[in-house]
Amino acid sequence: MQKLSPHKLDSMVHDKKIPIRLAFIKPDGTPNVISLWYEIENEKIFCATQKTAKIVSYLKNNPKCGFEIAADKPPYKGVRGDGAVKIIEEKGAEILETLMKKYLGEKESTLSKFLRDNSKSEVAIEITPNKLFNYDYSKRMKDA
Repeated sequence: MQKLSPHKLDSMVHDKKIPIRLAFIKPDGTPNVISLWYEIENEKIFCATQKTAKIVSYLKNNPKCGFEIAADKPPYKGVRGDGAVKIIEEKGAEILETLMKKYLGEKESTLSKFLRDNSKSEVAIEITPNKLFNYDYSKRMKDA
């Protein structure tokens, strides 16, 4: 397995504030995708969401996932892969705070206040990647 490091990812994806697209399977077998804020720590990907969010029960039911972190504008490049998820209740508020600094900055806003007010019911989603695939279509899209 390739290592997933923030530095490697930063060289692939220049917009640091893009979300991760997390694919999962619902209990009825239907695949689905959700976009979440993410942070990479010790070769794992962390997200946060409310404990009552449906994604939490779906991932507890089936911890296998797929993911992609990539910009939406040409030239397309990023990383995608699959992995296993663990829900960590006691780390939710801590991860949320890290994500808010990354995506919202230090400035107090309506959104940051709302998120902090509800942080006690946040859980962390820890993704341990199994396989990673980096892609960069810059050469073939140089005139796009």
